[in-house]
Amino acid sequence: MIKKFSSLIPFVILFGLLLCDMQSLPGAESVPVDLSQIADDVIINEESKTYDSHPSAVTMSDGSTWVAWNAFKNSRDQILLRKIEANGTLGPIQTVSKQGAVHGHPTVVSMHGDSLWVVWSAKQPTGWTILAREYRAGRGQKVVTVSDAEIDAIQPTATRIADDQLMVAWSGKQGGRFRIQGRVLKGKEWQKPFTISTDTVDAFRPAIAVEESANVWVVWDQYRHKRYNVVGRKVAPEVGPMETISPAEMHGLQPTILSTKQGLFVAWLQKQDVVGGPGVISQWHTLHVAKRGPQGWKQIQDAEGNRVAAKLTQGLMAQIEPKPVATSGYLGRRTAPMLLADGEDLWLLWERKSDHRGSTANPRGDLVGRRIQQNILQPAAVLYQGKVDYHLAHPEQAIDNKFALLASNVFGGGRRVYHRLVGDLKKQTKFEQEQWAGWQPIELPIEREVTTRRTIQADGKTLKLFWADMHCHNNLSSDAEGEPDELNVYARDRAALDVVVFTNNDYYIVPLTQYEYELGNFFANAFTQEQKFLSLPGYEWTSRIPGVKTAKAADPGNWTHPYKNRSYPNHRSVVYPSTGGPVVRFVEVENDISQLNTAVQKTGGITLTQHPAFKPSGHPVEVGMELTSGWSNYIARVPKLFHGVLNRGGNLAFVACGDSHRRAPGLSGALTGIYAEELTAESILDALKKRCCFATNGAQFFVDTRANGALMGEEITAQDGTINLALQAIGTRPIVSAMLIHNGKEIKTFTGTGAKEFSTEYRLTDLPPGRHWFYWRIVQSKDAPVLPGNLMAAHGHLAWSTPHFVNVGLK
Repeated sequence: MIKKFSSLIPFVILFGLLLCDMQSLPGAESVPVDLSQIADDVIINEESKTYDSHPSAVTMSDGSTWVAWNAFKNSRDQILLRKIEANGTLGPIQTVSKQGAVHGHPTVVSMHGDSLWVVWSAKQPTGWTILAREYRAGRGQKVVTVSDAEIDAIQPTATRIADDQLMVAWSGKQGGRFRIQGRVLKGKEWQKPFTISTDTVDAFRPAIAVEESANVWVVWDQYRHKRYNVVGRKVAPEVGPMETISPAEMHGLQPTILSTKQGLFVAWLQKQDVVGGPGVISQWHTLHVAKRGPQGWKQIQDAEGNRVAAKLTQGLMAQIEPKPVATSGYLGRRTAPMLLADGEDLWLLWERKSDHRGSTANPRGDLVGRRIQQNILQPAAVLYQGKVDYHLAHPEQAIDNKFALLASNVFGGGRRVYHRLVGDLKKQTKFEQEQWAGWQPIELPIEREVTTRRTIQADGKTLKLFWADMHCHNNLSSDAEGEPDELNVYARDRAALDVVVFTNNDYYIVPLTQYEYELGNFFANAFTQEQKFLSLPGYEWTSRIPGVKTAKAADPGNWTHPYKNRSYPNHRSVVYPSTGGPVVRFVEVENDISQLNTAVQKTGGITLTQHPAFKPSGHPVEVGMELTSGWSNYIARVPKLFHGVLNRGGNLAFVACGDSHRRAPGLSGALTGIYAEELTAESILDALKKRCCFATNGAQFFVDTRANGALMGEEITAQDGTINLALQAIGTRPIVSAMLIHNGKEIKTFTGTGAKEFSTEYRLTDLPPGRHWFYWRIVQSKDAPVLPGNLMAAHGHLAWSTPHFVNVGLK
């Protein structure tokens, strides 16, 4: 295998020679079977004891279906495979993956005769690799490593490109750059790997299609000039130039490609940053389709010339006008376009949450479709209802209006049960969706909100102010959206953060698989550039503990809907150094937080409380309390909770974290300012352990508070009971007031002068012996109201200094 993929010349020669003799193969392979005669609803994994997800299916010419999926249990992933006969009879479940605990989403491909391949990614001691395993007549052969050992390879896809040829493509990281790479199996011989994308941009999520003329196409999305775009190229029989498919001025990603009798089509997800209401930042999601013609790629329109094929608003994006209406999470694929061939026509399919206000724990989804007839988008219709996580079986082709698909139901206890279904394009219900008003396009970052990284002096050291959001989510969380790479660059380039932590839930309705956890940490390290930007590994300990004293913490009723024992959240943001650490799922350790704390301490990591309900553990790794988030101003709602922790001797920092489930890390209305010597993981974690930080509800305030010259967060002694408190603050808008809180009581309010800069001092004498704590609450103009759901304004009006801890008459 070649070791470097930077040169295109070997790829051109190699691939041209490799495929010049390939036979013509229709892109949408014919399935000479009457789908109306096969079982229309077969449960694939009813007796499963694992959490099953991310299936892939292929329908064979005899009406049987092979399904592969990811199965997770006890910190270990497996890839499983099962055959469904045309009459619905289930074959045995076979284990495809043989070694290791981290296995990603599979793709199953049928070849000529009785050959079948399963392709997936796995983390091994040498790094991330692409693995493949052939099944002949239903019997597994040896597992093959497809990617080069020097490459971290993820996001694989695979397609049969000729009767005896299989092509696998993936995104591979080498030398700090992600590139689309591929490899072809010709007969029984694997050819050398090659690079398809350029060396100058990061490229992700490839998809492959074969035209009737035997042309092989690969499309992908790439990040260039702070925009995602969908691009592609013909790779065989001869190599064509790179072609741009999505508009260069918009964010386009997650492409899918299908070749039909009418030509070559690509669909993708398009995103636009928007602002609404009192400054809420979100994203407007739409789906688009383009067809390649003699003049290149042209977007498909409706009869009125509208290029938007689908507005993904219901169940994905909050309504902001005439009044805010939030939505919750969803355990399906709300943003994934699918293409289905249908004779002379084509369908664009997508999934949406049936009820905009529907519960995350009881998900119900619609499969929606829009016919493309004579290159014109027709009105949308609902094609299937009542399930979630819809996937089309390969080949993506309807015959006499029938098509094969997979979908699931989610049950308590972390079970997802999949069905192999037969859909009917004639069975349609009316598609209805409200108009979403009040959102306006915006360019990010908003320069007036990005402040200078100021410095302060403390203990003879120069400390610099860095901005962090340490409680974020991406689509590795079961109910959230946004690709891991996409949201890392969003945090860096559009939110102007210095530090981000994606804390996907270890178990919320369903578990975080080992693959999902490890992949999140892989991306954290991939996007970290010390002194420039830190993405630290971590996760969310999503425990619920009983409010009934006689109930056991390990009772699953505490965290299974509907919750029992008056249980309440006891979540933690777990933040690890760049070397990472284990995911200690609360369901696997009997809900015992001491096991979490021990594991985190061994790595040098920290934990932070979350939400307006928690029980402090008192362990040294627990260094801070989340005062506010994108969901609510917690300390305003329940000040006694936070003050009570301090009154009972807890020396904890104040932090604010977005908890963004709506794709806006760093712009969800909560930030932590951290004073550290440099932008390294070691320095940032050391600063948090020393409580050298403060909280805001989204604005990049400058806050410097001192007690007898000591920086916020320090514990000092004042033997004579005298304390000099000083505040210097600079807002992004004029400072209105600053309030001083002593042991939970507001003792003094200072009024601003109408300027952004504000400073004051206050002296207290004759403090009684004992422990005291003080913090400042600073208010700037333009209040940020609390809206329902995860809808706080991005740049709020409040800041809280971490308390000063003062001992009077005590050693």
